[in-house]
Amino acid sequence: MLQYIIKRILWAIPTVVGALIILFCLTYFLPGDPATIMLGPRASPELVKELNQRLHLNEPVYTRLAYYLSGVVHGDLGESVWSGHKVSSLIAEALPHTILLALCSLGFAAFVGIFLGAFATIYKESLIGQLVTVSSLVGVAVPDFVAACLLLLTFSVSLNLFPVIGAGEAGNISDIIYHLILPATALAIGWIGYLSRLTRETMLEVLDSDYIRTAKAYGAPRKYIVYKYALKNAVIPAISVIGLGIGKLLGGAVFVEIIFSRPGLGKLVVDAVYARDFPVVQGGILIATLLFVAANILADISYGYFNPQIQYD
Repeated sequence: MLQYIIKRILWAIPTVVGALIILFCLTYFLPGDPATIMLGPRASPELVKELNQRLHLNEPVYTRLAYYLSGVVHGDLGESVWSGHKVSSLIAEALPHTILLALCSLGFAAFVGIFLGAFATIYKESLIGQLVTVSSLVGVAVPDFVAACLLLLTFSVSLNLFPVIGAGEAGNISDIIYHLILPATALAIGWIGYLSRLTRETMLEVLDSDYIRTAKAYGAPRKYIVYKYALKNAVIPAISVIGLGIGKLLGGAVFVEIIFSRPGLGKLVVDAVYARDFPVVQGGILIATLLFVAANILADISYGYFNPQIQYD
């Protein structure tokens, strides 16, 4: 197991390095002068010269890349072009909001999705069971930003049950949770539908297997069969896709944070794109990439832990 973890971490290194190089190329190999692009065409020559020196834009490409990679290795992601603040400090302020939103959405989606999938399996012949199945299909098809807009218009604007914008008062846990309910729900709807379908299909496949028929023939109670065998086997595939869900959640968080005006990594990167603040864009996408890679490694390890049949070479 330990060897597998080390191997997965080593395999992740080329992915991260590749992302670093791509980020460097996308931002600094744009047509035109990068300093002029960031500062705008009306920037004075003095400002352009100062930014060129600060970001080493007058250096050869390989020197600039070496400066960039060296800074990343030492935890220095540069400074914001406009505010002058360290990019790492800006990300440190925004990241906890995004992580909290993603974890709450993922936990809510996993609990509700697996529960609805099991419910739709047990009551598959009933009207409510079929309704849950159809609702799962609809949930998968609804984009995160559409769900966010609908929830905002319905529960915040029309019914005035939840706040429209913001992340709540710092230090006030109840207020933070209150502001988190709608964004987390909007981000979770698609995954609730997906996990519900996955759980239902896996449980139906398990219930149709030979050893389940044998257990029924020996008089094993239906609830015992459903919860001991079918549901347990359905949870394992769900765990394997949760890690992949981090990437989708981070992508959806961009729209949700903008719609609900929540501080977060997604909103930070989008604002930096509009402001042409390349160091912040690079740093934000790099952290998102690291989170995605780490989540995939964690999902692989969790899958092996919950499924003893997996053999690690």
